[in-house]
Amino acid sequence: MWGLKRRLGKAQRAQQPVAMLGTLRFAQPTTLAHPPALIAGLALLAYWNAFAGSFQFDDYKVIVDNPAVASLAAWWQSMPGIRPLLKFSYALNRELAHGDAGLFGFHAANLALHVGNALLLLGIARRLLTGRENSGRVALLAALIFAVHPVHSEAVTMISGRSMALMAFFYLGSLLAYLDQRRGWSLAAFAAALAVRETALTLPLALLLVERLRTPDQPFRAALLRGGGHWLLAALAASALLLLPYFRHLAAVSLATRPPLDNLITQSAAVLYLLRQWLWPLALDADPLLPVFSHWNGFWLASTTLSIGLFIGALFAWRKAGGARWIGFGMLWFFLHLAPTNSLLPRLDVANERHLYLASAGLCLLAALWLTRSLQTRPRLLAGVASVLVLGLALTTLARNTVYRDEITFWTDITAKNPGNSRAYNNLGYALARSDRPAAAVAAYNQAIRLDPADFTSRLNRRALCRKAAAQCEKTDTP
Repeated sequence: MWGLKRRLGKAQRAQQPVAMLGTLRFAQPTTLAHPPALIAGLALLAYWNAFAGSFQFDDYKVIVDNPAVASLAAWWQSMPGIRPLLKFSYALNRELAHGDAGLFGFHAANLALHVGNALLLLGIARRLLTGRENSGRVALLAALIFAVHPVHSEAVTMISGRSMALMAFFYLGSLLAYLDQRRGWSLAAFAAALAVRETALTLPLALLLVERLRTPDQPFRAALLRGGGHWLLAALAASALLLLPYFRHLAAVSLATRPPLDNLITQSAAVLYLLRQWLWPLALDADPLLPVFSHWNGFWLASTTLSIGLFIGALFAWRKAGGARWIGFGMLWFFLHLAPTNSLLPRLDVANERHLYLASAGLCLLAALWLTRSLQTRPRLLAGVASVLVLGLALTTLARNTVYRDEITFWTDITAKNPGNSRAYNNLGYALARSDRPAAAVAAYNQAIRLDPADFTSRLNRRALCRKAAAQCEKTDTP
């Protein structure tokens, strides 16, 4: 692990090799000074410029223009409803800002949650890796990759991404309490996770993955019974959701979007896209324009075959021993935590990077295991590679955060990566109009209409702008 280490005698150094990079050392956990401080410090390094970010995209609907979170009193009057604890957190931010949508408090809460999740992952990884060689190094490296990975910027820097980070905080807290055999605390944290986001219903299945990893010879029935309280709580939560009219309305809208089987085929490509975004996070996109299945062709055959192959391979690996089981665990964790948003139930947006937040924990653990195992006989090289990897990810996150600086920058980045995204051009036009740039706004609206002639939103926005700036419309070609 990385940390300051006291001077050892020759015999001690022979038993415990340490790789040094500057003043940081990659050593065993017993020699590490303050791993939480290292994780928090690097997370702050990666996200210090997130505080300059403004409200974006879903933030307006969920927070700024949502009367239910304008204050704690307004939140209370809006209950019962879905995601009560998430809405409470937004209302508390507004309350502490005396009714204002103060950005600093929102960003501070998001960053604190992210640091907390990285520390929880550190604790979970340490417990899962107990007795394994280099367990401390692996656990710390996994937590550091999670803390600074740029794919998490949508869940941390975009304020409404808190739904993922806050749910993950209670979800991982519940798992950690379960591993420590504190079942009451685990159930309480699970209930809190469900009150943040209904996708936390996957936790009982995650516990089965963990049981298989820790005690592979345990009968399935015994593993199931160990999480019996969590299964019961999940069933009660699902029943309560079905009683809420608004949730039933959302489910009906979802099922009307596209047939579930068509959506499952669509998500075969979306899951591969999200995996690629984690592996190569240099072209992150807050509003990707992804393909939707309509008929079979070579692309859909290839993506479906590859996705099914990865899933089946993960299942087989999970049933093996040694390193193969860890590969299976990491990949099944990834698939499991994408399942609520990227499987059968359709969504208007095919995929969003914020849904990788909890799913990526398994990939972070796999990356740390692979790197540590590959270079276990070369500790100095391991320290160097790990340092370059973590710092490189942190710098990439810093660069990604600048996209959230203002709405024009945000939507310009999306249109550059998705020239066919009509919604992005409409939202860019709206942002330009608010910044008193009518000519550029009209051009953006025109491009949105060219891409989607049936898009009445862009037409209405353009018409409203032209009433105020008729001269600018006359100078601009109309589709």
